[in-house]
Amino acid sequence: GFAQWSATKYLHPALKTIVPQAAAAPGIDFPGTNGIFPTYLLRWLHFVMDNKLTDYTGFFDDNKWDSLAGNWYQRGLSFRSFDTLEGRPNMVYQRMLAHSSYDNYWQNMIPQREEFGQINIPILTTTGYYDDDQLGAMYYYNQYHKWNKNPNDYLIIGPFDHGGSQYKPAKILGGYQIDSVANISIIDIVFNWFDYVLKGGKIPAILKDRVNFEVMGTNQWKHVATLDQMHNDSITFYLGNQLDGKSYPLIKEKPLKTAFIDQVVDMTERNDLRFRQSDIIAFTQLIDSTLLPEKEKLVFMSEPVDGSFEISGSINAAIDLSINKKDIDLVLDLYELTADGIYFALNESLQRASYAKDRTTRHLLQPGQIETIRLEHNFIISKKLEKGSRIVITVGVNKSPNWQVNYGMGKDVNDETMADVKEPFKIKWYNSSRITIPILR
Repeated sequence: GFAQWSATKYLHPALKTIVPQAAAAPGIDFPGTNGIFPTYLLRWLHFVMDNKLTDYTGFFDDNKWDSLAGNWYQRGLSFRSFDTLEGRPNMVYQRMLAHSSYDNYWQNMIPQREEFGQINIPILTTTGYYDDDQLGAMYYYNQYHKWNKNPNDYLIIGPFDHGGSQYKPAKILGGYQIDSVANISIIDIVFNWFDYVLKGGKIPAILKDRVNFEVMGTNQWKHVATLDQMHNDSITFYLGNQLDGKSYPLIKEKPLKTAFIDQVVDMTERNDLRFRQSDIIAFTQLIDSTLLPEKEKLVFMSEPVDGSFEISGSINAAIDLSINKKDIDLVLDLYELTADGIYFALNESLQRASYAKDRTTRHLLQPGQIETIRLEHNFIISKKLEKGSRIVITVGVNKSPNWQVNYGMGKDVNDETMADVKEPFKIKWYNSSRITIPILR
């Protein structure tokens, strides 16, 4: 997918169409997501660099890579030293780490601004609600629509993971049996698309409009002209600060009085080893009877909602907080809790606070001051809520062996180590924080 979009930066007249599938966008969602690098990066680099072809033998050695990440994490070493710890220093790894911001290094790889406006060929984009590179795929999509006055493209998105967005979806995804209508052959659609564009054949039947999305739980595809038409309403929740059992309330009315939740997160505690492996985005299971969030996350729960609508689109959050440090990596998870006590994982959002305002330039926080951190680059989802369901959101600090560790010191995060930590994170989460969820009635 990235290669196809990259080819349009210098559009050749022989190029008649592109079909970017699960397209990573360099500097946007890979090798870092919203400013945060994963430990998976080094594993992937060896996968594509060690041989003339891809190195499947080393890539699938989970024990090796988990042991490496666990060793690095528990020792609190710098992220820059990760390749040396592995035993094979990697120049491309180091080169990428030198570009934490979305600078010219990344921008030169794909179209920018007016270059999207020069793309005059038809495009078919495929991605999934649980595609690790959905953020990249939709970045291209949105930039293309922002800068191109005559967009000629179609989007297919459904309950697919990264692999399912490119060939044929898995029938069971993280314990969830996808709707039967979502069992489509994407590869067949691609060849039908080529017949349509290159041979004057019929357009693939599923492309009834420009945006084609499957609503989980309804066994139905919907077809609209724009992304905005995936929803026609929204619900905004605020973070209540009164603990009720193990969770805080999500409230619909903006609090009249400012209050906050105090949280202390010790970044030197390293007993929380949990590895990605076959996770769907960040979830071991999409369907589970229990919710076991990491200690670094607070749980917020709504009252039972009217189940006559669908969550459809991408959430938007504005988190008001103050911390005693200069930076923080935030994580926000969204779930549905059904009336019979089943948690359905919808998506996870990550954001380095210092890149929330501008991904090209780092803006450090002022310790002790209230700051608003916006989480605006989030996954699209579409699912009908069951009657009596509650919306559950966890908010906290991103801290795991799967990701670079931001200790909040304000220097290059790649160079920070556990030895830099003088005191734990002391966070005040303000009840003016709000999460807006797009819905379709």
